[in-house]
Amino acid sequence: MRRRMFVVRASLMLAILAASSPVRAQITTGTVTGTVKDSQGNVIPGATVVLISETRGTKSAPAVTNDTGDYVFPNVTPDTYTVEVTLEAFKTVRRGGIAVSGGDRVGMPAITLEPGALAETITVVGQSPLVQTQSGERSVAITSNQIENLPIARGNFTSLTALAPGVVQVGASAGGTRLGGAGQNNIMMDGISAMDTGNNGQMLNMNVDSIGEVKILTQGYQAEYGRSSGLQITAVTKSGTNRFRGSTYDIQTNSDWDANSWVNEKNGDPKPKTSTKTLGYTIGGPVGKPGGANKLFFFYSHEYRPQTLAINNGNPLRIRVPTALERIGDFSQTRDNNGALFNLIKDPNSTQPCTTAHTAGCLQDGRVRGQLPAGRL
Repeated sequence: MRRRMFVVRASLMLAILAASSPVRAQITTGTVTGTVKDSQGNVIPGATVVLISETRGTKSAPAVTNDTGDYVFPNVTPDTYTVEVTLEAFKTVRRGGIAVSGGDRVGMPAITLEPGALAETITVVGQSPLVQTQSGERSVAITSNQIENLPIARGNFTSLTALAPGVVQVGASAGGTRLGGAGQNNIMMDGISAMDTGNNGQMLNMNVDSIGEVKILTQGYQAEYGRSSGLQITAVTKSGTNRFRGSTYDIQTNSDWDANSWVNEKNGDPKPKTSTKTLGYTIGGPVGKPGGANKLFFFYSHEYRPQTLAINNGNPLRIRVPTALERIGDFSQTRDNNGALFNLIKDPNSTQPCTTAHTAGCLQDGRVRGQLPAGRL
């Protein structure tokens, strides 16, 4: 009986994983579609189309145009590609600079084949930027180049959402940003939810140098996104290229480089001792000869943050109790935190300092009507 229950549960888990795999693929990968025509504008079936990665040099499995001249590449890993179209008795055509982000549905302009030898190649350059025509979503993708070259906050990759048009910073909710009136955001990492379902906060936070791109969907997104009414923030981690690449970084703050605060100076307090460091490195490349015909790549990122923080954030806690004179309503000898005379508490009836001779207005129902000087300035 127990064995049968185990088999049933295992089968159920496999079914759930199988059902969820396409959804994850749609979010972490993109789709490229297009049409191939001849110089007369007629569609060309049977043409072979491949995607060539411009960072790795790898080629996708070929797609063949159908009877209407259309081709489709599903589950395309985020990268920049060159589209290559070949057909017997026609010149080979290439178009580069095709940027694909996670969840994108890139519709390519029609590619025109011209009669000629297959060895002849036409490289298309200088065309207008691609426009997403396959869906009505409004989104923006922050790429790794922008991440590396912008002076951004490195504590959380969701801070990149501030670069999206119309997005404003709000508090410390998931993502810390919003668009319009919607407040709660949904965060996904490589197609997996990074949300804590208990408090609707961010559960997974990887260092910025391990992120290949962050895509922010603001509205009109597809059915595979949901859960929250705010922004859809989807991050895709980096992958190695066909060359060995790496980086190191060291970001530090230290109280020795700062002046003491005005409050500390007035209270005679020393400057609190604090220091923080953000240290990290990355390395990635091919599993094989650099620049060769590799199929397997790796990427590793490591970051740690040692820090020294002052107790109570450098704010000493002081508790002041009334003196013997103050307990009987005499505030003429009251002093502030630095020992200076603070006899500003007065009898509201006579405007005289509250002393044993002027206590009628200073005391009411056995309580002091005036206020003792604050424990801190």
